[in-house]
Amino acid sequence: MNEIAKNQPTAKEITQPKSSFKGYSLEEIRYQRALVALQKEFCKTKITRSLSNLQKNNPLSPNASPAAGLPGKFGAITGKFLKGLNYLDYAMIGFSVFGSVRKVMSFFRRKKKK
Repeated sequence: MNEIAKNQPTAKEITQPKSSFKGYSLEEIRYQRALVALQKEFCKTKITRSLSNLQKNNPLSPNASPAAGLPGKFGAITGKFLKGLNYLDYAMIGFSVFGSVRKVMSFFRRKKKK
């Protein structure tokens, strides 16, 4: 009960301040800007680290590590192969894959009762 009596003036000051807010000083604004810049730099570093880990662990990447399962050469060959295709090649590959998937899906689809 004694603690409540001690904290009453502080509570009144918080709920009904004596002076109104008159804005931030230049020093406070500079501090906030520096803090935001530091947070931005940390986020940038974290994203860069995550991206490098993703590239290192991706077996299709040309700079994949040997621990990723497949050698990095496989990724380089795949990249060169995909860069050498034009739009018509992609359309033909997509059409053939769509036909194969359609046949497989029709096999698993239930027959409608008439």
